[in-house]
Amino acid sequence: MDYIDRRSMKKIWWIWLFMMGALSTLAAAEDLTQQAEKEYRQGKYLEAADTYKKMLTEGQESAQLYYNLGNCYYKLGENTQAILNYERALLLNPADRDARYNLQMAQSQAVDKIEVLPEVFIVRWYKSLVAYFSADQWAYISIAFFILFLGMVALFFYSSTAALKKTGFTLGIVILFFTVFSVIFSVKQYRRITERDYAIVLTPSVTVKGAPDNSGTSLFVIHEGLKVKIIESLGEWVNIRLEDGNEGWVAKRDIERI
Repeated sequence: MDYIDRRSMKKIWWIWLFMMGALSTLAAAEDLTQQAEKEYRQGKYLEAADTYKKMLTEGQESAQLYYNLGNCYYKLGENTQAILNYERALLLNPADRDARYNLQMAQSQAVDKIEVLPEVFIVRWYKSLVAYFSADQWAYISIAFFILFLGMVALFFYSSTAALKKTGFTLGIVILFFTVFSVIFSVKQYRRITERDYAIVLTPSVTVKGAPDNSGTSLFVIHEGLKVKIIESLGEWVNIRLEDGNEGWVAKRDIERI
């Protein structure tokens, strides 16, 4: 009996330690958040940015944190870093209108104005729909649709009239369709977060090469703050594509993944 009691007490002790550690971590995170907000209100934007970056190094990544950090950089006049952090905020929360508006304000000050290649309406609509919610939000939506689907299945099997069976079958097919597509959208958004194949140019001026080498043919010049898509990597070089379709190679040190 004593042996069992000791084992139980040991488990309780470890659970207690875990809970206390979690509470202290939450308290520390809250303290840093309040500190950063206070520094920002006082106009100490550099100090606030350092506090937010400290929170990131401690694993407290969130869309709100990136948005706040972007605001600090925007106030400091570091437009490129502001763009990078607003983009990261939108990556985690595509529905954040404040981050999107501030991003547009920051991008309006960038040197490069790239003309986006026109897309077919249905393709543009599809991309906008996928990007409207985050991966987690699409996952919750798919769960809700699946529960509704199960309800329609129950209606089909257990209803006493042919009309209700028909209704359950028809709505079940439609809801199953939405369930599958919401799962696909969730996976696509999850891949965007994990793969992060877009980047922001950090160097003031970059000459894009036709090959992954300094001796490669110079194709065109791009500037800091520009968003590019990473196609592939080779050593210290990356192949990028602009929104107008132009491609080329730049050094990894000249860009930072969103």
